[in-house]
Amino acid sequence: MNSHHQPVFEPTREVFNPVLSDASVIDVESGTSVFYTRNAQWIAHRIGLIVAGSSGIFLAAAWGIDLADGSASLRNLFILLAFSIAGVPAVSKIWGKISALRIDIDALMLLGACLAAYIGSPFEGALLLFLFSLSEALEGFSLRKTQSAIVAMQQLSPTEANILENDKVYTIPLRQVTIGANVLVRPGEKIPIDGVIEEGASSVDESAITGESLPRECGAGDAVFAGTQNLNGRLTICVSKLAKDTTLAKIVQLVTDSRQHPASAQRLVDRIGPTYSVIVICAALSVSLACFFVFGLGRDESLHRGIALLIVASPCALIIATPVAYLAAIASAAKRGVLIKGGAHLEAVARSTVFAFDKTGTLTTGQVKLVEVLPAKGFSELETLRLAGSVEESSTHPLAIAVMNEIKKRQLDVPHAKQCVAHPGVGVEGVVEEKRVWVGRVERFEEKAALKLDADIVSHIESLRREGMTVSAVCINDDVGLFAFRDTVREGSARCVARLRKQGVDRIEMLTGDHEASAEHMASQVGLDEFHASLAPHEKVTWAKQLRPRDGSLVLVGDGINDAPALAHADVGVAMGAMGVDVAMEAADIVVMKDDIEMVVWLHEHAKRTAGIVRQNLTFALAVIGVLSVFSVSAGIPLPLAVIGHEGSTVAVALNALRLLRSCQSE
Repeated sequence: MNSHHQPVFEPTREVFNPVLSDASVIDVESGTSVFYTRNAQWIAHRIGLIVAGSSGIFLAAAWGIDLADGSASLRNLFILLAFSIAGVPAVSKIWGKISALRIDIDALMLLGACLAAYIGSPFEGALLLFLFSLSEALEGFSLRKTQSAIVAMQQLSPTEANILENDKVYTIPLRQVTIGANVLVRPGEKIPIDGVIEEGASSVDESAITGESLPRECGAGDAVFAGTQNLNGRLTICVSKLAKDTTLAKIVQLVTDSRQHPASAQRLVDRIGPTYSVIVICAALSVSLACFFVFGLGRDESLHRGIALLIVASPCALIIATPVAYLAAIASAAKRGVLIKGGAHLEAVARSTVFAFDKTGTLTTGQVKLVEVLPAKGFSELETLRLAGSVEESSTHPLAIAVMNEIKKRQLDVPHAKQCVAHPGVGVEGVVEEKRVWVGRVERFEEKAALKLDADIVSHIESLRREGMTVSAVCINDDVGLFAFRDTVREGSARCVARLRKQGVDRIEMLTGDHEASAEHMASQVGLDEFHASLAPHEKVTWAKQLRPRDGSLVLVGDGINDAPALAHADVGVAMGAMGVDVAMEAADIVVMKDDIEMVVWLHEHAKRTAGIVRQNLTFALAVIGVLSVFSVSAGIPLPLAVIGHEGSTVAVALNALRLLRSCQSE
């Protein structure tokens, strides 16, 4: 490289992955950990296993000496070592909480162990601490398993990119890649950043992000995304987003932020947890006093029953019953390309009784084609297309894209439009070659253009709509033309509606900006209960509010672009096929990366299965607490049995929740 030319980057010694490092899931803006530090968590997990294992070994040794009638001093030494090894971490955990007058499950366990030792049952106290440390290690393992989707994303994006400039290749840290730079991706390499293919063609495996197993054929002009795999062609990609703003970075952020929206059951348990712990302590004290003063039991037996109640009534299993299940469900969904922003949203999908779908791009393919042009009076068909294309050129609406595709097909030159203004839900207008051009909804034509449609045009419009077409008006000065568009129903739309109904959804409706005749044609094809047509974006918001049921919730499914306001106002907004669409990720509660309507059915089924497992966990946890509490108070139970019953239920609910991780493979 000569001294007269500098590359488009400024090299530094810093190597930084803006998505994920090997060590942690990080904040894409600052690089700081926002979810967990993988190395730190790995070390803590190993320390927990060492603590539990060492304590268990000493307990086993003490038990062996007891069976062999060996030295009592040596037995007591081993018990003391087991007690200390498992107890010191518990003390360190609760010290700060106790000083802040906060009582939680750790305090209950330590108090129970110390009281057991006080009444002459140090082995039982050490056993409690050992099993508590072991169950915490197993819970940590469960949580690590639920984070597997995020961990898998750590390997999706390279830390460096190959910049192509002046026929030379420079390898630089990904953070330094600028928008507009050309990145070289060879066959077999992962695409490091979002961009558009400038040169080359290849098959791109997007399964890690969308869950789609079949590769996508890509060529010049196609968008590609960070974390996907280039299979068999050499690609030159023009960078469209900085590394911190890529689709992959946003996916990671969405998954890591999911804990900010816990399910209502989890919020309830978290809220009452400290109060519950205090109640358990008071109940245990009351039971001990009642047994001693009222029922005349001995001091040790009275304390024994109080301690047993303290142990079995502790809400370990209850506390982890919900969060582990929802974390597992969110991780499982992420592997399929379904991003859920929190357990609360998945919980709402499970109790949904009403679904509402957008039409274009959701129930239909969104690949709208312009099939008929009725030219404005005094203008040819090509001239009408050319002038309309001038004002439609910058629009992302599916109908505008269809117009531009037809213009490209006919190889027409589009002149520059002046004073171009878009009116969401209405149309777009501008000045082209000194002519006032307006393209938009027929229903708003007379209002915007201050002109009346003659009877022949109105009749033609109705005829087109009866055939299921969408019609737009084109006004050039005072002359009116028409565009007729046809969109095809998605292959799986009718199956999606039928399966949702089988799964217990009461009503399935459609909200669309299209005309009533076109909407009616679509509703009959798909099998919808009802439809609401000719809706502007703000009217979709109104209907989203009105459709909310008293019992249950409303799930609104849209393409995430034009439907963003309505998605934000539904109980749950689901954006379909939203890979690379920032507004979809921001507005929706759930983002389906794969452009497959039947993923909505999977989502509903997955949500109901998750809710079922949460109910199982909560029922089991409450049943164990209730049964053991009754026995500990009425008849008394051995402390080892109380300990095993309590900790066993905790491990059981964690393992039950982990079944949700298998849903990806089982579907």
